[in-house]
Amino acid sequence: MGRVYLWFVIVTAALAALPRLLLANRLAELQQGKLMKKVSFIRSKKMSLFFLASTVLFGLGYFLFWRGHEPWMQVAIIFSVLSTAELFFQAQFHSREALTFQNRLLGILYLGLSLGAFVLLRRL
Repeated sequence: MGRVYLWFVIVTAALAALPRLLLANRLAELQQGKLMKKVSFIRSKKMSLFFLASTVLFGLGYFLFWRGHEPWMQVAIIFSVLSTAELFFQAQFHSREALTFQNRLLGILYLGLSLGAFVLLRRL
């Protein structure tokens, strides 16, 4: 199961990184247009808080019950935290400049996660 999930993270994180790095400005324009709608803005804020709470609960459960021995589960927690942070910060700072910066930063982090998952997969 861990190997399959690591491949999922490698592909998904790489696909998330590419548009954020290559088309940061255009993606920021699209995100800003989406966040200008009040319904979408409120939904993003609620989703980010829900994902944050579930990630914290899942992470605590993992470290309390499984003692942190499964590396792919640690990657899952990092991937969840990164996705949650993206939703949260987009809802908090939704100017075009802030979104462009977030896209570039998250692109680098997603790419790093993809490469890290690949290295971890090679070690298993």
